[in-house]
Amino acid sequence: MKTRTHHHTNTRIHEHLNTRIHFKHMKFTSTYQHFQDSPIWSGHVVVPVEVVKYFKTKNIKRFVCTFQDQVKSHLSIQSDGKGGHYILLNKDIAKQIQLKVGEEVSIVLEEDTSKYGMPLPEEMEELLLQDSEGEHYFHMLTPGKQRSLLYIVGKPKGTDTRLKKAITILNYLKHTGGKLDMKELNQAFKDDVF
Repeated sequence: MKTRTHHHTNTRIHEHLNTRIHFKHMKFTSTYQHFQDSPIWSGHVVVPVEVVKYFKTKNIKRFVCTFQDQVKSHLSIQSDGKGGHYILLNKDIAKQIQLKVGEEVSIVLEEDTSKYGMPLPEEMEELLLQDSEGEHYFHMLTPGKQRSLLYIVGKPKGTDTRLKKAITILNYLKHTGGKLDMKELNQAFKDDVF
């Protein structure tokens, strides 16, 4: 009798995992927390071990995360250095979904199949097509640096501001021969040098 129950449970889990694998996504619920000893923004949710293991076996590292079936964000799972894993949940998202520390949040993680691991702002896409030298230096950067720059371009709401940032970034990269110093770039934004 025990053998049958065990077999039945394994079959149900197997069928459940097949569905997950087919759609390459995982849904789970976690609690919105803050790291107590962090000097920077520390809003996060813990990712269950099974979810981390599942994506590791698939070698999936970048995700589109949907919080509360409402807000999407491109991100990666971070290690806490103690065997646990988490994903960051920033203030803007917490505000949009009206989430407070200690409350539960539903999360859907699915593989991010986009080229950069985040959305490519239209303004940057257009410039990369028009400026071959800027495009060359941009693609010489590491994927992480590319994402950082795309985030900077995509953050402002106005298209004019996004375009101005994209132009500054590509002109800065051409000026430095593809070397990126974020402090220097931030100064270039302030001084409107490029």
